[in-house]
Amino acid sequence: MRCELCKRPAWYRCGRTGIPICPVHASLEVVASRPDEGRSGSFELRAATLEEYPCLKQMVVDFWGETEMECFEGVFDVTQLPAFAGLAEDHLVGFLSYAIEEDALNIVMLNVLPERQGAGLGQELVKAVIGEAGRRNLSRLIVGTSNDNLPALDFYQRLGFVIAEVVPGRIVECHGGVEEGFAGIGVRDEIRLELVLADLDPCE
Repeated sequence: MRCELCKRPAWYRCGRTGIPICPVHASLEVVASRPDEGRSGSFELRAATLEEYPCLKQMVVDFWGETEMECFEGVFDVTQLPAFAGLAEDHLVGFLSYAIEEDALNIVMLNVLPERQGAGLGQELVKAVIGEAGRRNLSRLIVGTSNDNLPALDFYQRLGFVIAEVVPGRIVECHGGVEEGFAGIGVRDEIRLELVLADLDPCE
């Protein structure tokens, strides 16, 4: 899916017009939130099967242009990682890929198709890996994002993640220069967040 304004890969759906847009043409808007606003549609959540990996790979390439991701000093091929899949009408509409690192579950990638965003799938995928981390007796979840990715910083912090570390210039090192990111913000730094499982409310 391509941005209707510039034909870059579309990561988001415009809340006003519904058109697919890329990060550069996205912007923040202060609005009042309602608990059930945007929660529509239904999906199935499960561990991704081998049959779903070709679709998963295509989604990764559509979003990012490549399947290898760098975070926490590691390089991960998303197509080789375990994942949870979100499906609607038997079609992959979102997924979360993860890696196990010592006492932590590393969320390497979380993608939801623009037309399916706002229905709670991303939150359910994170809940699924919280359960997976608990089953593996891990102590925390970790995730890395970039300084410009304000939607991701909002999303993870609302789920209880806290900023654990900022690595200035990390993304510039990896890519050889400053790239244009969300709302035109220069992509420079890696922001690392974590969720300590012992801090979670057992009733949630």
